[in-house]
Amino acid sequence: MANRKNVFSEEIELSEIVLEKTNHAFEMIRQEDVVRMKKTNTRGKIMFKSQAAVIAGVCILAVSSISAVAAIRHYWGRGMSGNIQATEEQQQVLTERKIAKVYSEEPDSSSLAVTDNGVTIEPDTVIVDERFVYMAFRISGYSVADRLEPGFDMVNVYLGDDPEAESAWVDMSGTMYDGVIPDENGKPVYEDGTPLESYEDGSIISHYTDDNGNLEYIIQASVVDENDSFLGKTMHVEFKNLGTLSKAAFTPVVEGNWNFTISLSDVSSSQKIEVGQKVEGTDFTMEDIDISPISMKVNYSVSAAPEEHEDDLGIPEVVGVVLKDGTRILYLTNGGAVGYTDSSKTSAYQMAGYDRVIEVDEVAALIVRISSKDEKVEISISE
Repeated sequence: MANRKNVFSEEIELSEIVLEKTNHAFEMIRQEDVVRMKKTNTRGKIMFKSQAAVIAGVCILAVSSISAVAAIRHYWGRGMSGNIQATEEQQQVLTERKIAKVYSEEPDSSSLAVTDNGVTIEPDTVIVDERFVYMAFRISGYSVADRLEPGFDMVNVYLGDDPEAESAWVDMSGTMYDGVIPDENGKPVYEDGTPLESYEDGSIISHYTDDNGNLEYIIQASVVDENDSFLGKTMHVEFKNLGTLSKAAFTPVVEGNWNFTISLSDVSSSQKIEVGQKVEGTDFTMEDIDISPISMKVNYSVSAAPEEHEDDLGIPEVVGVVLKDGTRILYLTNGGAVGYTDSSKTSAYQMAGYDRVIEVDEVAALIVRISSKDEKVEISISE
């Protein structure tokens, strides 16, 4: 087994900005005596697994046995919280470690907003590791009537400065956040946990806007080449024309172009763990995994490649995990890719993003689905 590092158990070094805000907070307390697509075009809706929003606040982090400091409570926002689930502690740690970035906390956040024809779009939260990036953009100045789905005519996402270069390609999916999340059993509910409601025709009533009337567009992107990495790279996101979507048909309402250049963090949160276990009932052996709090890559060796059925390559897929306390997360993975790494089909891989943040050091086993039998087996990875 690999020597693991637990990103959630390490001490957080507070930035100068955080310390300045902390001192200000303490002063107020004292005063008040208060305790693979290149330039991918997306039309239509892609459902994401998601979570309820987390309330912002202030936390106290112990940094020694005799002292404590206050840290800003990083708030990922409604769209990101609906895209990838995380506890309050996980949100704070990933943000402090620069794996996640909350743009509203940046000193120059107002300069990042783009306004065209009265509609303003600005980045809200970005989370990245080697393989996946999750992005949420807040939209103000535009609303739609009930029963209409807001959307863009075109959304382009690419890496680097040349959108035509092969190195610019990414795989992505995106949608307006509609306030629908899965509960612990995978059943869709509203973000406050209440059951879904329907119109008379049976269509679901969506909650696109927040309390301030803003929309959020959420993007999940992954590398095209399984050996590539997003870390430290520049990602461009371009939105064109706002309107409504109906059966994949776009009706324009507001013409405009809102373009963003996002510098992705270069901080790695992944750990490589040697596994070397055969996947029961298959000719695949799980050799190792590269796993982070937000995604994983699984590497297999193959003694005999199975017969393919249309888009089903027969490669086993990790769908969930078992934690050391016995908790089973059956609906963890959310989007990704599988494939063979060589023409002789002697090795294969799976890349998968999550619908929630996990603590890698707490994972005891992987839940693997055998596609040909639609069965699930467990593979232990704990020491």
